[in-house]
Amino acid sequence: MNEGIELRLLVAVLRRRWKTVLALPLAVGLFSLATATPPPVLYRTQLAFAVDIPRSALLEGSDEGTAAKIGEALVDDLARMVGRDQFALAVSKRLPAGMATRPGEIAGDLSAEDKHRILELTVSRSLPGEATVAQVATVQDQILAIAAAVALELRENGGSWFARLGEDSVELTLIDAPEQPSRQPVGLRQRLDLPLRLALAFLVALGVAALREGLDRRIHDAAAIRSLLGVGLLGSIPRRR
Repeated sequence: MNEGIELRLLVAVLRRRWKTVLALPLAVGLFSLATATPPPVLYRTQLAFAVDIPRSALLEGSDEGTAAKIGEALVDDLARMVGRDQFALAVSKRLPAGMATRPGEIAGDLSAEDKHRILELTVSRSLPGEATVAQVATVQDQILAIAAAVALELRENGGSWFARLGEDSVELTLIDAPEQPSRQPVGLRQRLDLPLRLALAFLVALGVAALREGLDRRIHDAAAIRSLLGVGLLGSIPRRR
């Protein structure tokens, strides 16, 4: 019974304060749409190398000295190294004049296989959301050029990069050549930005409506009279419209 009364009171409060409850979310929504800019667009391609571990690197009788374990450790370290300044600088030297790659545009990961370890590299660049078709084509060409430079650097100097990790006889074989860079999906954070703003504005508006209702000392209906005075309503004068 009490729950039914509380629900009716809540509905009555919302009917009285609906302008307050809706005004802030509506204002936030309109302001967000008016000031919104298209999110950056990310284009990416991927290439992969098989990492062959020489027998000289193996440790007989040790679980940590197998090709799988050593390969995993080396590839994991190299995957971290390719996103750093020195690797980006080495790749930039192989690019056409006036073109360079920045740290973070090249990223690495490893994938476990039975006999090898696979080094997976991605090359990506972002564009403003309002980029033209010509700008997109230019960035895609740049990504392919960077990917080709990465493949060349690792084929020719892969041993020297692994030498920095303590093993200079590792061989890298390109098994997945880079393809035409594709547009990546919009991130979850960008998709939820407007709904989260509206939800927060709605909660704030409910708080403001509750505060106004608590400060309001007027009597709005017969239920309020019974609740405050404990007596029934004898009659009412219709509101003039």
